[in-house]
Amino acid sequence: MSNRRKAETIAAARNEIARRIARFCTSLSPQEFERLLDRMAHIQWKYDMLPHLDFFEEEEDTEQYLRPN
Repeated sequence: MSNRRKAETIAAARNEIARRIARFCTSLSPQEFERLLDRMAHIQWKYDMLPHLDFFEEEEDTEQYLRPN
């Protein structure tokens, strides 16, 4: 992913997060709120970029998790 696309994606996530949490974060200073938004947007970007793994693809894997201890 290009740096430009990454920046656009993070900016969009940041705007959406800010819209959703602003009313709950009124006790934070503007600097704290900006740091929180930066952190949450980067976490959202990482989550969106990680492959979604299917841990139960094979029957044998499923059986080992379903077996009683």
